[in-house]
Amino acid sequence: MSMLWHLVRYEYRMSTRRAGMWIVFALLALFYFASSLRTDADPASSLNTAEWWAYVGQWAFTLNLFLPVVGGILAADRMQRDERLGVIELLQSTPLDRWTYILGKYFGTLFSILTPVLALVILLVGLLVAYGAPPALFAMGLGAFLLINVPAYAFITIFSLGCPLIMPVRIYQVLFTGYWFWGNFLNPDFLPTLAGTLLTPCGKYAMNAFFNTTVGVDAPTYTALEAVLNLALLADCILLAMVALERLLARRARRA
Repeated sequence: MSMLWHLVRYEYRMSTRRAGMWIVFALLALFYFASSLRTDADPASSLNTAEWWAYVGQWAFTLNLFLPVVGGILAADRMQRDERLGVIELLQSTPLDRWTYILGKYFGTLFSILTPVLALVILLVGLLVAYGAPPALFAMGLGAFLLINVPAYAFITIFSLGCPLIMPVRIYQVLFTGYWFWGNFLNPDFLPTLAGTLLTPCGKYAMNAFFNTTVGVDAPTYTALEAVLNLALLADCILLAMVALERLLARRARRA
């Protein structure tokens, strides 16, 4: 357990030290705040608790429009880089087992790309509270972050770690960008897509079911059971991808 914690901490520190990550997230943050921040009225008198709950849910969902693309692209080289530099072979000579390595890379990378997202949520809530919103908005924002943002990043991180081991990183980054918009936001009536199925990781099931808000007038509504099934299916996909990644690393270790 101690080795896993040290690996998570090391990966997190390495990932968060990349200046490019913070620059890109900061530029996107300016866009989000310019287009979404509510400053037209006194929030304390304009919205009640239920409306604030819906507001933070919808805002957390909008963060899943572009930011996961950045996170997936940034995570794509974390494990591939270890293979390219021979770090994986070096680790095989230590007591570190494959599952500890996979979990350490996974959680270290996941926490690193979630950090700017959480900072954006806290900053938004802090500004709204400064304008008069109730302090309970911090708990609402954390709930939206955990239910809408975290599952999306948990889903994309494992594939961004594993897929570049079987294809060039640049090709994966291009394919992943296309997948994110095709599989989450494209209208199924326009083109066959996973959008609207339980394999949709963008968070719209949780947003609609738990925060009672939708994006668009004609957007479908989902029940709490459908939202739970959506989260459970995403968790199953993450576990299956981890098992596949472990088997891939084991196969390469036998060939080495």
